[in-house]
Amino acid sequence: MTKKDTVKNIVDKFLKNKTGSVSLENVKKKDLISEGLIDSLDILTLSSMIEKKTKKKINISDPKIFKKFHKYSDLIKI
Repeated sequence: MTKKDTVKNIVDKFLKNKTGSVSLENVKKKDLISEGLIDSLDILTLSSMIEKKTKKKINISDPKIFKKFHKYSDLIKI
């Protein structure tokens, strides 16, 4: 499994649990932060989960990295 697949699986599982939805089609089209689907604690949790599985450091204080948490399509490429 590639790192991209690993990140996608982590994000998908997290969002499905968070929204209680089986399908993420509606979530993929939304701004995750502005629409309240994820908050600051969720960003910390997701980044920590991704770091542990991929061994890649995610600096969420970097504006370019933080911006990726707004869109599903950007987040799975983090």
